[in-house]
Amino acid sequence: MQIAIPQLNYKTGDIQGNCTKIIAAIQKAQQSHAELILFPELAICGAMPQDLLEKEEFINECRLAIEKIALQCTHIAAIIGGPNLDATNGIMYNSAYFIQNGEVVDGVHKNILSDYDIFHESRYFIAGEGNTAIRYKNQNIRIIFDEYEAEFIEKTDHFVVCMGMTPFTTESKKTKKQVFSALAQKYGKNILAVNHCCGNTSVLFDGNSMTVNFKGKLTCLLAEFAEDFQIIDTNKLGSLPPVPNICEDKTALTHKALVFGIRDYFEKHGFTKAILGLSGGIDSAVVAALTAEALGAENVMGLLMPSRFSTDHSIADAQALADNIGMPYKIIPIKEIYAQYLNALRPVFQNEPFNVAEENIQARIRGMLVMAMSNKFGYIALNTSNKSEAAVGYGTLYGDLCGSLGVIGDVYKTDIYKLARHINKEREIIPENTITKAPSAELRPGQKDQDSLPEYSQLDAILKLYLEENYSPDNIITQGFPKDIVYKIINLVNRNNYKRAQIPPCIKISKKAFGNGRKYPY
Repeated sequence: MQIAIPQLNYKTGDIQGNCTKIIAAIQKAQQSHAELILFPELAICGAMPQDLLEKEEFINECRLAIEKIALQCTHIAAIIGGPNLDATNGIMYNSAYFIQNGEVVDGVHKNILSDYDIFHESRYFIAGEGNTAIRYKNQNIRIIFDEYEAEFIEKTDHFVVCMGMTPFTTESKKTKKQVFSALAQKYGKNILAVNHCCGNTSVLFDGNSMTVNFKGKLTCLLAEFAEDFQIIDTNKLGSLPPVPNICEDKTALTHKALVFGIRDYFEKHGFTKAILGLSGGIDSAVVAALTAEALGAENVMGLLMPSRFSTDHSIADAQALADNIGMPYKIIPIKEIYAQYLNALRPVFQNEPFNVAEENIQARIRGMLVMAMSNKFGYIALNTSNKSEAAVGYGTLYGDLCGSLGVIGDVYKTDIYKLARHINKEREIIPENTITKAPSAELRPGQKDQDSLPEYSQLDAILKLYLEENYSPDNIITQGFPKDIVYKIINLVNRNNYKRAQIPPCIKISKKAFGNGRKYPY
């Protein structure tokens, strides 16, 4: 059977826009003489519509769009995902619609709802009961939503369609290949797995739709972080050569994901210009470089805000970065502004010693200036905090933690350095001094991050075990880390849940990211 797999960038909530894209893909498939076309889970409404699913008009619009799409299927059949409200009992399913001869003729409900990590499907859907193969062209097509529904596969099935959407992590493509290869061999079936290719603010869907033949060989892999379209002949899947196994560097993959996430976020919100504070440090440098790649250097404004504690090399490094990128920048010194704040507070602070209160005033002045520029000129402020700092609360609320999107909020500090080297692989964009100097927030004379934090290599290793692997403190200590440092770090993580509740959404690249991926009381 000739099957079309369009990999599309759906926009959550934009039912009409998604409908238009789907119809265009159907028309293209019909022109290519495909017999069946596959669209993923919730394609009609976009990934993770959340409480939009509680609105009656939204569900009705989804159904009307499905009926509109059905009218286009005159010489082709289609499988497409969408919400499905049973009006007789008020139950809503996450369903696959099967369309043929201009109408919806059959379908399958998702049996095992996704209620892990970022998903909360049981809030909206009821799990289906049973799974009957779709009969088309004298073939049985088994539709499943993920590997946990593989138990429904039967010997009489000709091939399997997996239409579950798969969020991106740096390990997701490798995991999908392994899972589908194992299932294909176990059941002796060709598997066609389709996916979204889009961003949903913090959550990315990387595409990488794929086909795996009954021998477990990957025979087709669609584009990563890009729309694509392929025609698959199921009769030839068993004889096709396997797709070459290309081992992509994790840092390169992270770079690609973050650029895609920034670009998609701006496009879907109708934003065109970004602004961020440039400190001369590595975090803001990496965010500036990634954003310039995503939006064009001319659309990224850097704001340099030196204080009395800023070193000459920090200003020079920030200017060199902007020049290397070709992005515009402005300099607004905050020395006098800071002095005015201290003068105003002197009667209240009296003779209290200089501490974090005075340090944070500087960060909040900078945050205010960035937001003022944002309001005046229509820039969208980007947050430049990394995962290591967010984990232990090394950031100032309403200061350096402000912004609409956390670009590197799911990237550990040690990986930021790897990203910087990767960005510089062809030419120096991030100044070498920015990469090699000791990191500092420059909020007091001679300040260094390691004055209050362990070395980042040690900090990040402990954080990864605690945050992503759910290791207990004792289990982490058995890995060779000092007991006092382990408990200090975990105490900082737990104490700063309240602060992370107020930071912007961060582009998710790991299996456990702050925000909607890690829910803890605060």
